[in-house]
Amino acid sequence: MKFNLDNFSIVVLAQAHNPTVLNPDFLKNNKIIDPSFTPNNVICTPPVAQISYIEGLSIIAEFEKLQFIDTEPKRIPFESPIPEIANKYINVLPHVRYKAAGLNFIGHYLCKDKEFALSLLPRKFLKEGSWSTYGDETPSTNLKFTYSLKNIKCTISLETAELLRPNEPSLPILGINANYHIDSTSLEEIVSFINNWQTQFNHFSKVISDTFPEVE
Repeated sequence: MKFNLDNFSIVVLAQAHNPTVLNPDFLKNNKIIDPSFTPNNVICTPPVAQISYIEGLSIIAEFEKLQFIDTEPKRIPFESPIPEIANKYINVLPHVRYKAAGLNFIGHYLCKDKEFALSLLPRKFLKEGSWSTYGDETPSTNLKFTYSLKNIKCTISLETAELLRPNEPSLPILGINANYHIDSTSLEEIVSFINNWQTQFNHFSKVISDTFPEVE
């Protein structure tokens, strides 16, 4: 089994950001987004603005949060344009008081059956005991690990779940989410953090491959 990355996103936290500036013309005129991209869902309101593109990108702006999301599995993360898009966006609005940034990687291992999925985390991390079962049922297990990487906080969450697709039966998975977070009011430091996203992804990849060599 291989690890499947489903979602790569960048979040920038700010104070008093104006969501109404986000619209397709703003992105195109400031050369933030590829002009060939086609918006297919646009919401522009004072509290929140969202633009989604048929190419699998979304940008969401709120008063205190900007989100840049890529869900195209053939592209993420190495060919994703969102690091460049995020940096262009915040550099166009340097007067905004930015205060933090985050990188998020969401993916899964597809398991051969539900029983294997339910047993994977307990077998790896938990001591056998009365908590291991309840009657004939094996409980679902969720785990969270937090690491300090100098000035970056890393949180990796593991959970037994199901992959749901339209008009298809659900599939058992081990879901793995990673968040890398930095607190900073320096635009330069936030830009550098975003530009170095691959360092964090390499850390994430090593953690999961070292932890689950049996499913590689």
